[in-house]
Amino acid sequence: MVIKVLAIGDVGNTIRTLRKFVKKSEISLINYPRDGSAFFVNADDVELFKTRKVKDQVKKINEIKDDFDICLTTASERIAYLADLNYIVYYLGRDIDVPMFKKNSTEEWQTEPLHKLNFFERRFYWNA
Repeated sequence: MVIKVLAIGDVGNTIRTLRKFVKKSEISLINYPRDGSAFFVNADDVELFKTRKVKDQVKKINEIKDDFDICLTTASERIAYLADLNYIVYYLGRDIDVPMFKKNSTEEWQTEPLHKLNFFERRFYWNA
């Protein structure tokens, strides 16, 4: 049985690395547009969102979500949550140390909060 996985966002090319070791599943990757200093290595088989607008990204995911069994996200849980997908989110680096759902979360070596989110935004990330 082949499990079809939709991966949204790839921080540090972890999805590309995972693809090398997964033999019985098919992983399709959709990533954010290249703009500014963004640079992808080996982006030949990566689909890109056309815009950074969340509404357009959710619309794109809703168009293709029935082709996949599960979704894997890296710091893209808002899109998977809003598109009502079955998803697994995994956190890397600062997302672990300074979660978005924690009020005024900050690094231990920093005095300014990294995320300044209001109650509703924090509640959304807690639910996601």
